[in-house]
Amino acid sequence: MDPAILYGLGLALLCVTVGMSFQVADKQLTRTKALPNGAASTVTDAIDLGHGTTGEFLANMEFLLQAPAMGVTPMSNGKTMIYSIETDNDSAFGSAKVVNPALLTQTGAGGAGCAAASERFRLPTNCERYVRVKATGSTTGDASASSMTLTPMF
Repeated sequence: MDPAILYGLGLALLCVTVGMSFQVADKQLTRTKALPNGAASTVTDAIDLGHGTTGEFLANMEFLLQAPAMGVTPMSNGKTMIYSIETDNDSAFGSAKVVNPALLTQTGAGGAGCAAASERFRLPTNCERYVRVKATGSTTGDASASSMTLTPMF
């Protein structure tokens, strides 16, 4: 048997048995957005997944959501910042569908604010064409000096 074929089969078997690790970030598709001021919401710009309404999203990838550490002024004791994932077939998000209503939640505590947090997630194969993150603050405190980041990982 041709050595190149054997090498290809061995590499494919290695990928299947060891698993793939999504470590390559797509910086051109990364979205960063300032967090809201007070009890309000902000959303990242949409990422176009590039599939039509009759197709399925089949990319072998995941997303990384990163939320910053914040002090007690923007994140007072008991204040929460909830990050949800939305998709839509319309880039203006006229009828957004919430895929995950609370992927990540940060809570101010101990008079120290909150720690940085991150979460990886995958979208369902039948998701809509555009995806974005929505951050919602629960009470007063200006967090707009800090930003959330959504990064596609391949």
